[in-house]
Amino acid sequence: MNREQKRAWALVSSMSLAGVLYVAALVGRHLGLVSLSTVLFVAAGVVLGTGVLVCLRVKPDQGAVTSDERDKQIEKNAYLAGFGAVYLFVIIASFAPIAIFGEKGSFPVTWCPALLIGAGFCQAYAMSVATLIQYGRGGKDEQ
Repeated sequence: MNREQKRAWALVSSMSLAGVLYVAALVGRHLGLVSLSTVLFVAAGVVLGTGVLVCLRVKPDQGAVTSDERDKQIEKNAYLAGFGAVYLFVIIASFAPIAIFGEKGSFPVTWCPALLIGAGFCQAYAMSVATLIQYGRGGKDEQ
């Protein structure tokens, strides 16, 4: 397993677990369990932070050749998948308020920066999943 695969696994696993914790916190808040939801929100943040730290601490591969044309093509395709996911996210997030609040409805402007944060998470997750899928496509002799 090369460095990019390790980084992708760190991001996918931490973001998936943090997403589950975040949804559980929202459900807990909806049910009136404020103290439990606060703990779950903090746990989700810690899990995300840990995943990012692990991703940044993965040591580079040792050896004469650390990447080749296939690795560069996989990286290019992962960037393209991340761009496509962000584009879809921005479209959905732009039209969702109309569907939720109606044409005459409004929502606080302080929610707008969440679009940027969500786009960043969406891009990182899509790139990591695309990287793992592409490295998993190789034959038994390439693994």
